[in-house]
Amino acid sequence: MTNDQESPVEERTVRRLAPGPSGSVLFGALSSFKKDTLKLLVELQRRYGGIVRTKMGPYLVHQITEPEHVKHVLQDNSRNYSRGRFYQGFKLFFGHGMLTTDGPEWKTRRAVSQPFFHRAKLRAGAPTITDTVNELLDSWADPAARDEPVDITDDMMRLAMGVLGRLLYGVDLRDYAERLLPAVRFSLKAMILTGEVKQMLPRWVPTRYQRQLKHYQRVLNGVMDEIIELHRRGEGSDDSVVTALLNATHDVTGKPFTNTQIRAELKTLFLAGHETTGCALTWTLYALAQHADVRRALERELTEVLGERVPTADDLPNLPYLRQVVDESLRLYPPIWLFPRDAISDDEIGGYHVPAGSTVLIPLYAAHHNAATWESPEAFDPNRFCAARRDRYDYFPFGGGARKCIGMDLALLEIQLTVAMVAQRYRLSLVAGHPVTPGALVSLRPLPSVLMSIRRRH
Repeated sequence: MTNDQESPVEERTVRRLAPGPSGSVLFGALSSFKKDTLKLLVELQRRYGGIVRTKMGPYLVHQITEPEHVKHVLQDNSRNYSRGRFYQGFKLFFGHGMLTTDGPEWKTRRAVSQPFFHRAKLRAGAPTITDTVNELLDSWADPAARDEPVDITDDMMRLAMGVLGRLLYGVDLRDYAERLLPAVRFSLKAMILTGEVKQMLPRWVPTRYQRQLKHYQRVLNGVMDEIIELHRRGEGSDDSVVTALLNATHDVTGKPFTNTQIRAELKTLFLAGHETTGCALTWTLYALAQHADVRRALERELTEVLGERVPTADDLPNLPYLRQVVDESLRLYPPIWLFPRDAISDDEIGGYHVPAGSTVLIPLYAAHHNAATWESPEAFDPNRFCAARRDRYDYFPFGGGARKCIGMDLALLEIQLTVAMVAQRYRLSLVAGHPVTPGALVSLRPLPSVLMSIRRRH
């Protein structure tokens, strides 16, 4: 062997491994991950830095929070990273749709829905959003008069269902809410694989958990099938994503989309679309209720710009503090708190070796709470968004790269209009004795719920 050649052993020894905890030989950080997921991810970042190597059960995991490294995985070298094993649980309820597929399959599915998320089309739909919000605010008149608490979480989920259904599905999904809400609550827990015995047992084992799983799968599939059939009969909207899917040709197969494929896309848009927006709205109203100075500053801006009239999409550029409030809420409480990926081939991130087949976790929650990037990261301070951000990947509530959330513009439009209208008409305060904590489910859910008292401003 010549001097410029290295043996396989010598080659392996020069690969730098990222820092991280050792954990137990068998379980690594899995037990901590299950016990308090968000706390673990933040502690890993603060103790070991922007890239952390750890074991979670049988899996080798690298946690990435450094903006440069996040950009590498989500954008610069994204072709080397697939959705991976962490998304297997998502298929229980999402099916094989836009969220859980890669490559040409993902592209052909996204292409059908993309026109419904163009900014011009969304702006034209702003009156539908404000009409839906007005219906909710009118429904709060009685509990406000009787001083009865309202579950803001459920109300924001119903609102998001109404907007999503009217803008995309050609039906009002609130008509199906009594069936859908319990299915969503169950699915949010079931799709996160925590290693619990009930999740690991074969599907044919007749446990209570398996019976519930199959029941709620049938509920969700049944609602989507009803909406598809309604459109097949010509009773739905011609300008809906359902009609577009029924008329589309699959780029990969060259055939029309099957009913199962259409259903998977509708489930994906529904679960990802209403849940994240509902959570974002709930957390923003929660933050405003806790910070009277922020609420008063927002009210002043709304009064100066709008008076008491309903906001439009054209008003939003003239409401900069409103956007700062929303941005800060999305920083502190990112509805999608984690982006998992699996490495297809060996990679190097920040000078550290990331082997093929290992998992890369990008925890937005930890990145957004990074003291090296954000001053006083636990504080709710909208003023930190007065100036342009230094780095696109220190704040990325909607992801980045080609897989950036398709619904970003709709979510921002809906959240801003809703928060403005709520703050114009009502002041919300948290009900004492009902503490709220962030739940690391598929989304960052406020747990157990957000109960608020509602008072008319005028």
